[in-house]
Amino acid sequence: MPDETLKNKDEADRASDLRGDWRAAQRDTVAAKAASSVAALALSAAAGAEDAAQETNLAAGAATDAATRAKLAAEHAKKTAGQAVESALLTAIAAEGDQARADQATSLAEAAETKARKRFYADGVQGSPKEPA
Repeated sequence: MPDETLKNKDEADRASDLRGDWRAAQRDTVAAKAASSVAALALSAAAGAEDAAQETNLAAGAATDAATRAKLAAEHAKKTAGQAVESALLTAIAAEGDQARADQATSLAEAAETKARKRFYADGVQGSPKEPA
């Protein structure tokens, strides 16, 4: 009888460990999806900033035809706008990398979750809930 009690405790411990692995994998999946959403928003914002910066650059080029003071001011604005375009491009590139990494992290987290769930169900532990809360 003591061997049976020990066996039941070992099964309960294993089920608890497997359930914990599964829940941790679920949390990782949620976090990865959130990071992916943030990266997608950043990419969209960077694209909008790039468009706005390019429009500003065009407007600054047109203003160069004005009077000398206006020409100097417009050239300065054009230079600043060009830097903004460059910055927006770099931000867009970084956001694309962030998006790719977030997508990869999501895939890895989902795979880990699936693996943990399969291990949990494959273990055949009695009295385990069908889905974690």
